[in-house]
Amino acid sequence: MKELPINFNGLLGWMGLFGGLVWVLLFVVRSEKMLQKPVKINLLFFSRKANQEYAVRLLNRLFRLMNEEKPYLEKNISLESLAARLNVTAAQLTQVINENLEQGFPELISTYRIQEAKRLLITPEYQLGKMEDLAYKVGYESIALFDDAFKNFTDQTPTEYKKRMSMICL
Repeated sequence: MKELPINFNGLLGWMGLFGGLVWVLLFVVRSEKMLQKPVKINLLFFSRKANQEYAVRLLNRLFRLMNEEKPYLEKNISLESLAARLNVTAAQLTQVINENLEQGFPELISTYRIQEAKRLLITPEYQLGKMEDLAYKVGYESIALFDDAFKNFTDQTPTEYKKRMSMICL
């Protein structure tokens, strides 16, 4: 009986090829199993009536949260943190805000902040107080951001608004 000459490099090459084929086969089998798993679909966003009912419920919860806990006063409020408080995803909250309030999350927060600032500007405490203190109290990190947002929403600066309101209240 004759011994077959074994070429070590050739053997390693065949083993590498065999290992690669096994790896590809495992990947294909695993991918097919993943495709067979049922995909969870949120049906709330497919039925128009269900979508409207869901949006109304979520908006009611959002308004209640905004009015009772006033998260808009927090300097670092984020869409994700607000969504977590409402037990929904950020995507769901974004969709409901955008489609039903016709504004984005930043505009929603600014609206609440400016409304709070307008309310505070007519109180005796802020009639004599610094505008910078008010800006920080309603969640802005700088007086410049506060002034820009206030002017954007009211077409007047906070100082102009305060003067006008003090003349009305006299």
